[in-house]
Amino acid sequence: MHNLTLKSLEVRTRVNALIGNPDAPTPNTTENVSRDRLLRVQAGLRHVLVEVIPQIDDEQQREEISHWIDGIYTIICCEECESMSANKEGDQP
Repeated sequence: MHNLTLKSLEVRTRVNALIGNPDAPTPNTTENVSRDRLLRVQAGLRHVLVEVIPQIDDEQQREEISHWIDGIYTIICCEECESMSANKEGDQP
């Protein structure tokens, strides 16, 4: 049981190193916080797609997880594009 807890702690530490953010975005606006979160989610999803999924031995399971993560990643990318577009429109006089 102790090894499982230690392993979980190691994984959580790696996850936080990749997608965590100890500093608040500056300036601390709703738009910046949302963008920061989107970028961290994208980094995590990319890591899962490139590093984690290829290590899954079961081909059918690997393919299904890959499709799920790719679909989620696509939604995040669309949200980022719309957010950037809305920010540009707000900058115009």
